[in-house]
Amino acid sequence: MIGDNFMEQLFGLLLAIPALVAALTVHEFAHAWSANRLGDDTPRRDGRLTLDPMAHLDPIGSLFFLVMWFSGFGIGWAKPVMVNHRNLHDPKRDAVLVAIAGPISNLIQVPIWLLLLFLWNVIALKTGMSFDSVASPGNIGDAICRNGVMINVLLAAFNMIPIPPLDGHWVLEGLGPPFVTDFFNTIRPYSFVILIVLINFTPLLSIALFPAMRFAAQLAQFAVQTSMRFAGVLPPGWMT
Repeated sequence: MIGDNFMEQLFGLLLAIPALVAALTVHEFAHAWSANRLGDDTPRRDGRLTLDPMAHLDPIGSLFFLVMWFSGFGIGWAKPVMVNHRNLHDPKRDAVLVAIAGPISNLIQVPIWLLLLFLWNVIALKTGMSFDSVASPGNIGDAICRNGVMINVLLAAFNMIPIPPLDGHWVLEGLGPPFVTDFFNTIRPYSFVILIVLINFTPLLSIALFPAMRFAAQLAQFAVQTSMRFAGVLPPGWMT
């Protein structure tokens, strides 16, 4: 018999999928677009200069995300954009620019989701939409938009961690001394295992990402409170 906790997790997953797919798709497209603009046409030839999610989602990474979601920590991966750094105009500098394009694209999506969250709640409150339960229309739209804020902030922060294959390691490699490249080349074959260990068996990543999680939650709550004031409905505890 399927428990209530499983159903709650499944429902939460369904509400996270729209924002997750958008975040990953735009993230990988940003890598592809910036690499193409900076001299490497490999992503274009690979068909990655598109906002079609099917060109960017990785079947194994998506399946891994589903498994990890039900274990309490949703993490997976999209199909990495292949970049030939030798084709870039300035390989050392441009490799950094290509790497940070992904996280920057996620940060750009945050205000869009905040605006959608604000507008959704204004419309829901003005039209008397139901907020009675988790599955009510008002709460569903609210949760989808909140997920958009949270996922994009966390994805940007997570990808800037300097561990292969995350974007942050390319940034550190491009800006750091030569021994950094040697170090990353040494641990690269074990990078996936290192990430899994850090996520599941140490508090390090949770501690590192906590400020980003809190910041995202505060942004979302501010947008909701602002929408309630705009709609003429003060939330509980709101000080005028």
